Amino acid sequence: MRKKKYVSIASITLIVIMVVLFFSMKNVLFDGSSNKSEEQAVTTTSEMINETEKPAATITNKGTNEKKSVTAMEALRLGYSEANKLTEEEPLLINITSTDDTSVSQERTDGSDGTRDAWNLEFGSKKGNVFIYIKIDNGMAIKTDVKKHDKNLLVKGQYAISDIQIDSSDAVKQAVERLGMKPGNPAIADDWIKGYHFTISRYNTDPNSSKTRLLLRVMGISPNSPNRENDSLRMSAFFDVKTGELMSATEMTGFDKDGKPCGRILSLNTDDGINK
Repeated sequence: MRKKKYVSIASITLIVIMVVLFFSMKNVLFDGSSNKSEEQAVTTTSEMINETEKPAATITNKGTNEKKSVTAMEALRLGYSEANKLTEEEPLLINITSTDDTSVSQERTDGSDGTRDAWNLEFGSKKGNVFIYIKIDNGMAIKTDVKKHDKNLLVKGQYAISDIQIDSSDAVKQAVERLGMKPGNPAIADDWIKGYHFTISRYNTDPNSSKTRLLLRVMGISPNSPNRENDSLRMSAFFDVKTGELMSATEMTGFDKDGKPCGRILSLNTDDGINK
């Protein structure tokens, strides 16, 4: 009896030890698995965050630094294509002008080849019932304003693309070679412009007449700048868009006593450029 009693006690003790050991091992296994899962989750989340941030930063920087410049005719074609989507009538040009209105930094060399990265264009219908304003920004045409008037009281478009036979790239080359025109320097606030700028619009070429003419204007700085008072002297050259002929040139000479700019019309000489 005593022997059986000892066997029973030993058996019970062994069972208890096995149960305790089993639960101890179970806790260790589950704790280890839990910690490992948490570590993996943290690592995976961190990697996902890092991978998400990297491409976004790269794309943003690429977009910010991108700069695409076009000539006046290239900008006109881009603007015409966009304007043509907004009216059933043919959009005719009112004017086009380059501008410094862009998020990209402008430099002294901008416009030296006749291209700029920002342009403003105005189109109108022949009747005057539609007006469209387009902006060219880094090679992209952006619609900014469309107006319609039932009584045809808007500014009328007058010129088709085929009316313009000279581009800004040709005009600026002549302005530099024949007039000695210089680019506006961004470091000089008084220069007002940065590089060379261009406009195609109607201009009155005869002070005794109200008749206007479509011309391409190149704007820059006079080779005589600055003057004795250290004033920055701006210069403009005007070209006939159909023939490409240099029609006239003006040069700022300074300011009068009221602070208004003074200028003069330059006498053109086909052989030597200008007579001063």
